[in-house]
This record gives sequence, structure tokens and C-alpha cells, in this order.
Amino acid sequence: MTRREFNSKIALGGVGLATASVFSSCCQNAESELAQGDFIDIHHHLGSQLTSADQFTLEPMLEWINNHSVSKMALLSPILYPDGFYSKRNENIISNDELLEKITETKGRVLPFCVVHQDAYNSYQEIAQILKDFKEKGVIGFGELKPIDALGNSKNIPINDPAMKRIFAACAEVDFPVTIHIDYKHAVDLPGLPGLEDVLKEFPQVNFLAHANGWWNSISGDVTEFKGYPKGQITLGGAAIRLLEKYPNLYGDLLANSGLNAVTRDPEVGLKFLNDFSDKLLFGTDALGNTGGDGHFSFYNDADLSQ
Repeated sequence: MTRREFNSKIALGGVGLATASVFSSCCQNAESELAQGDFIDIHHHLGSQLTSADQFTLEPMLEWINNHSVSKMALLSPILYPDGFYSKRNENIISNDELLEKITETKGRVLPFCVVHQDAYNSYQEIAQILKDFKEKGVIGFGELKPIDALGNSKNIPINDPAMKRIFAACAEVDFPVTIHIDYKHAVDLPGLPGLEDVLKEFPQVNFLAHANGWWNSISGDVTEFKGYPKGQITLGGAAIRLLEKYPNLYGDLLANSGLNAVTRDPEVGLKFLNDFSDKLLFGTDALGNTGGDGHFSFYNDADLSQ
């Protein structure tokens, strides 16, 4: 990063360096109105609020944003394509375009991500065309990439599977970051995260936002499985730390119990980790609609961190 680029990111006012690096296009959008707030929530979901177009409103979510001093919020997985591959989506009436229109009315405070089902297409070019269309309508990223089957159940797919790589190649062409759920039953990897490293090497132009148990349990060098929330001391040699240091296109999404547990299980090491990697970590809650995130706000509001 040049000094000019660094100063430009600082001048964005309130936008963290990591966030500005990952989402430079949305942060520099002239139509985006950056509201005052201490946080940018990089990982939020609609929850059960998605109903019919005439009843749907983002007002409860905007109220949640204001109550928690959040300036902007990335809304993950609201735009799903194609509908036939998402059985739960078929229960709802509101369309992608109707939802995007509602999001546009927030004037940049809510920023939508999209998901294209990993089994729907055999070429990355087909996926890229869909992503280009969504980008023109205000979508800023891909995710949460959490592979499911036709019934909506988790689908065990290696993170470096060809179906996954088609998505990454399409995101590279469209300049979309990818938020990816790494564990033992969705985007699957092994201790040491060899699959993730393979992807980082092959797609250096894609910014990856890693989260979930597979990723955050790997902050410690003694991880043996990607289930649960390990407690106690963090040991040296964690793959997550090694990969953050080595690959400029990798970021950590601090959402959910997995992210909060990673930085609180060993308080001294966790605080040092947050400070040492402040340009590679993004705040997120995994909240649903207008509920959740209380533990994250409580911890980060009280933590000994610089602005």
C-alpha cells in the first residue's frame, strides 16, 4: 500500500483500514452516506423477517444499527440465485430486485451480499455474469459461502473443490470479496488449513473473509477438530495466524461465538492478536435482523483497543 493509498483510506472517516481494503468500491461510492458509529458490522443476516414485499421492512434492523452505534452493515446471503436451488427461499414472496430496492433506500447503511449455488453452473463465466448483474444493482460481495444441498442441508464440500473454485474464479473477475464458512460440514478443510492455503495461492486477487469453527479454532496450534469452542490457552503455530501473516488477500471475520471465543479464551493473547492484526480483522456479529450481537458489543466496547 502506498502512502497516498493509506492516506486515502484514513480519509474515509470512520471506516476501518481492513474494511476499506476489502470493500474499497463501496467505501468510495459517492452515493454512500457514512453515518456516525463506532462499528461496521461485516456479517449480519435477515433472519425470519423475509416475507412478502408489501410487508417487508428494514426498519427494525436500522433501529438495531442505531442502538449499537453501527455506521454500516453488510447483509449476507439475502440475494440468492437461482431460486430453484434454495428450497427455503421458495417459501418467501419477495424477489431479489424487490429486496435490493428496499436496501437501496437505506442510502448505503445496509450493503448486500449475494450467493450463487455451487452446483448450479459448470463454468465460472456463467456465475460471473450473474455476479456482474448483481453488482450493477448494488451488491458488493459474495457470501456467506456455506454450501448446502438441494434440501437446504449442509453439504460437505472441500474448500478447494472444483465447484468452489468456479465461484472464486467468478468473484475474481467481478472483484467481489468472499465470506466463507469453514468447518467440518460446509466448506470443509483439515487442521493446518491446507485447502484454504491452496485457494489463497490460486486466487490472490480475491479477498477472502474467513470465519466459523474451522477457521477460528485454528488460531491455536494444537487444534485437532473443527467442532465446538475450545477454551484455555492458545498455543503457538496456529494456522490462522500463519496464513494471515503470509497472504495479503486473507482476512478474519470476527463474528459469532467462534470469533468471539477465539479472542476471549486466552485474554492476553487474544488482545495482542487484535492489535497485531488490526488491518486484517473485521468486526462482525452474525446477528439476525434486529436481534443478537450483544456479547460482541460488550466485549469490544470494553476492550483496550485504540480507535
